[in-house]
Amino acid sequence: MLKTSLALTLLLLTGCGGFNSKFGPSGVDANPYNDPYLRSDFDELLAFGANMANIPPSSRAEVCGLLIKRQKDSPGVGIQLHLMIGRLLSDTCGDISGILNEMSAIPPGSLIDDKVQKLVAINTETLKRMNSATKKLGSLERKRKTVQSVLESKGANGSKKNEARLLREKLEAIRSMEKQMDEQDGGN
Repeated sequence: MLKTSLALTLLLLTGCGGFNSKFGPSGVDANPYNDPYLRSDFDELLAFGANMANIPPSSRAEVCGLLIKRQKDSPGVGIQLHLMIGRLLSDTCGDISGILNEMSAIPPGSLIDDKVQKLVAINTETLKRMNSATKKLGSLERKRKTVQSVLESKGANGSKKNEARLLREKLEAIRSMEKQMDEQDGGN
């Protein structure tokens, strides 16, 4: 299993097609057209998504980390599209709001392929729904904590009231016993 996930990770990192590429002196691919993350064609994006779906979450996190670093170092539409697809499968591929902002900043004419435009439209809407659900969940969680703290404070007040009542009852019982003892001592 470990060997399989390692092989899939290696396949993702190399991009399914860069095995025979020539590397420059810095170790970076001298031909940027062989870099699959720079590509924004439908087949590459679909293959990337399928590969991401079939690797363990830890490997997804590694790929996402690599993509985020690449996007910071040299931003591009291809990397942004890969991040968008990666974010559907891993929280480590960035903030949904940030990805949506980046996607809306892509010039309309830069996505020529009709299939890619449709894929982007579907994934953008999915990310919007995920973002909305996350916000609703956060709001519900805050409300739950508020209700829980109110109940706990009422419970604490209630338990303090119960505790005070019990102490009063004990005190009254002690006084009653003292009276009985005084009466017994006085009667003797």
